[in-house]
Amino acid sequence: MRVISGEFKGRKLISPKGTDVRPTADRVKEAIFSMVWPDLPGAHCLDLFAGSGALGIEALSRGASRVVFCDASPSSLAALRQNLETCRIDGQRAVVIARSWRAAAAIMNEKCNLVFIDAPYNMWEHYSQILECLMDEGVLEEGALIVIERAARAGGYSLPAGFAKIREKRYGSVGVDLLVYTGRGQDDEKGENTLRGHV
Repeated sequence: MRVISGEFKGRKLISPKGTDVRPTADRVKEAIFSMVWPDLPGAHCLDLFAGSGALGIEALSRGASRVVFCDASPSSLAALRQNLETCRIDGQRAVVIARSWRAAAAIMNEKCNLVFIDAPYNMWEHYSQILECLMDEGVLEEGALIVIERAARAGGYSLPAGFAKIREKRYGSVGVDLLVYTGRGQDDEKGENTLRGHV
């Protein structure tokens, strides 16, 4: 596993051992970042269920200004911290929250405009709850993009009010959804406007 592009291009990253962590394939990772590149420079990101931190580190490598990494697994946190050290990413650009997704959202005191959600595939039923939690805890800036990586054959999940799906792709057994947070009580017009910048 490696960083594909940008400041840390070619740096090798390690994956947690002895867990069910599923590293994002290079093809899927490249597809994800081709979707969000207009909003990446200077972005303030959240890497939820960070695992090795590969998505958040790739975002920093490509121009994001700061990433909050969240994971509760000790083995994932160990790999994540080693990968940050390998890339010499300091605490100004990366912060690690060693808590569950719900606890992390509750204590975050900063807003994000780009969120990566790569939860275990058996958690697809909880995606709506995760989105609602991020909204309720004030983690999302209005207009924030949310990337969900999931099993392509997973069951559907409902979008809470205030979110719109602007792209859905499949790469073999992996599905990727690109959402936009339009703000509580807003319609999908902002989602449609955002889509024009990601085609």
